[in-house]
Amino acid sequence: MFYCMPHHWRPSDHLERSPQPGVWLLVRRGTRVGSVEYGRVRGQQAFRGVTAGGDLVGYAWSIERACDRLWDWSVRTARGGIMTAWPWPPIQVSEMEWVVMRNSPSQPKGAVRFFPATAEHPAYYRATTWSIRQSDQLLIGYYPTLDLADAAILEDPPGRIAHGPDRR
Repeated sequence: MFYCMPHHWRPSDHLERSPQPGVWLLVRRGTRVGSVEYGRVRGQQAFRGVTAGGDLVGYAWSIERACDRLWDWSVRTARGGIMTAWPWPPIQVSEMEWVVMRNSPSQPKGAVRFFPATAEHPAYYRATTWSIRQSDQLLIGYYPTLDLADAAILEDPPGRIAHGPDRR
């Protein structure tokens, strides 16, 4: 029998190996938050979190903890780093439908469809996961703007999932 353990999101899920030895880049939605660097402190292996601007955030004994500290710093200060070319903006495929890509020109992550306002509800954008067949798409949520729908698809955290259009 095979058991599947759920994966709980951690900031280290956003770590990417740098070409520089002993350095990992923390990248969130194409923005470099900073880096985690391997080194030694008091004769023991340690990791330090460094912002994209080169400021030291702190030291930790594990890469996970250094990454957590760097992530916490970026959330607390609402600062990231230098924007790269990814993520690409949504690609319009029809008058009212867009595809959201991952960091690959051929691998879609989600789809967004615009629904105009009616007497029953305001205009909204519905974000879903990507699938060739519409019946296999999973709902991510309803959003008042294309930018919010795009962000929800790229991040896809459970807290952003909505069950109906936002009526604000």
